[in-house]
Amino acid sequence: MTSLTRESLRDLAGHKSFDRGIDYLGRVSGLRHQGDRVRATVSGTRRYRVELRTGRRFSWDCTCPWAQEGNCCKHVVAVALVHLYEQEHGSTAPAVPDPEDYLRSLDREELLALLLSETDRSPALALDLQVRAAASTADLDALRVLFEGALRLTDTVPWEHAAEYARAVRGAADAVDLLAGSGRVEEAMELTDLLHSLTDEAEEMVEDPDGEVSAALEHLRGF
Repeated sequence: MTSLTRESLRDLAGHKSFDRGIDYLGRVSGLRHQGDRVRATVSGTRRYRVELRTGRRFSWDCTCPWAQEGNCCKHVVAVALVHLYEQEHGSTAPAVPDPEDYLRSLDREELLALLLSETDRSPALALDLQVRAAASTADLDALRVLFEGALRLTDTVPWEHAAEYARAVRGAADAVDLLAGSGRVEEAMELTDLLHSLTDEAEEMVEDPDGEVSAALEHLRGF
């Protein structure tokens, strides 16, 4: 089993990601512990969420595309090195409450109010929920309208909106998958063709320095 040390981290990440992770040490913020889990945020072209699991076997998650493909990325390296430094110097980040425990303590109406409040602040979450709702009732007209509005490109998308576009692509693909799983295979195929048409020029029109749009489009191509 692989435990977390500098040597094992270098082996997992490779020299390039390890060295780039060192450059990101100053970008780690919000380090916190929950049992054997360490969470933090790393700022790059956008903010990435990192989670380390430091029990008997070291593992990780990061929201960047490189990590989503199973790689130990520079963001994971940066958080792990900060964590190791704190362990070695007798300083650890404070433990924080587990949000899952808090959410489970709420009743249905409190959860609904919290989700609706967050939806008002997050257009991406609102779109996710609208797409899920339309897919759950097989409302094809609504899905077409939502896909058109979120994915049709008429101008270049700057890098700061690339993650939002990638999320919309993944949400649309997941909705089509849900539709196919409910037995509406012909309609799912029709919508898949629409998605391919809408995103045909995305790689040329979206500034995608972190590869998030490319990863989402690769996910879509699997349909």
